[in-house]
Amino acid sequence: MDHEVAGETQQLPGPESVTWKHFAATPGIFLAGTGLLLQVAHPVVGAGVLEHSDFRRHPWRRAWNTHVSTLRFVYGMGNGAHAEGRRLLELHKQIKGVDRRGRRYHALNPQAYAWVHLTLAKFMVDTAATFGTPMTESELETMWTEFRAIGAALGIKGRHLPATWRQTEELFEKTVRDTLEANQSTTDVLQALTRPTKPSRFLPDPLWWLVATPAGKLVRLTTVGTLPPVLRQRMNLTWTERDQRRLELLARLVREVHRRLPEPLRYAPVAYVIMRRERKRGRTQRRGGHASPQAA
Repeated sequence: MDHEVAGETQQLPGPESVTWKHFAATPGIFLAGTGLLLQVAHPVVGAGVLEHSDFRRHPWRRAWNTHVSTLRFVYGMGNGAHAEGRRLLELHKQIKGVDRRGRRYHALNPQAYAWVHLTLAKFMVDTAATFGTPMTESELETMWTEFRAIGAALGIKGRHLPATWRQTEELFEKTVRDTLEANQSTTDVLQALTRPTKPSRFLPDPLWWLVATPAGKLVRLTTVGTLPPVLRQRMNLTWTERDQRRLELLARLVREVHRRLPEPLRYAPVAYVIMRRERKRGRTQRRGGHASPQAA
C-alpha cells in the first residue's frame, strides 16, 4: 500500500529496495548497541525506558522483541508495517511521566518518536560504511525516501522527518550536539552490552562467562568506537588510538569475510527468508502467475 509523505505518494520498500538490501545485513549486530545508545540518550526515550521498560531485568527478551518489531515494519513480516505501527502507537500511549530532573516526557513526543526512526536509518548507513561498502549519494537518498514511507506507516508525520538524507544528517548532528545526554538508561544499556546477563539459568556460569567476557569486550569496542565523539565524551567513555586501530582491523576482517559468505549468511535469518519469498513472488507475478500482494 502507498502512503502520502510530504505531498508525494511513497511506496513501502520491497525486495529490490536499498533498505531491504542493507537493513538486516549480519554485520549490523556490531552496531546494534550503538543504535540503542543513541536512542536512550535522548531524554524522552531514556526516561521512558527507565520508568516503563523491563530492559534492566530482561535485556535478552527486550532485544528480541525489538528485532521482531523491526522485521514487521521493514520487511512486512506478519501483518506488516501498518499493523505494527498501530501496535506501537497504542503501546506508547501510556508511557509518560516526569523524569528525575523534573522534566515531563511522553513516548509519543513527535521529535523523540521520529528520532528513534532516524537512528534506525543511521544504523543501516553506518553498518554499510564501517563493515561493508558505503552507500552512494543516490542510494542514501533512495533509502531515506523508503524509510520515510515506513515512518508514515508507523504514524510519523512527514514534517517530523527531513525531506532529504543530507538534511537528516544535519538534524542528527544537531540532536547529538544539543539534545543527547548521559543518563541512567545509557548506563544500563552499556552494562547490558558489556557484561550481559546469562540468558538461561540452565547454562553453567563458567561456560557463560567464558563466552560472555570476550564478547562483551568486542561489543564495547564496536559500540563505543562508532558513537559520535562528542557523545562518547559526554558519557565519559575512554577511547584510545589503540582502540581505533583495533576497530579498523576488525572492520577490515568483517568486510572481507562478509563479502565472501553465501547470500543466506549475509542477512539475519528471518529477513532472508522473507526476502527470498518476496523475490519468488515477484518472479511469479512477472510470469503472469497469481500471488497475493506483499504484506504492508
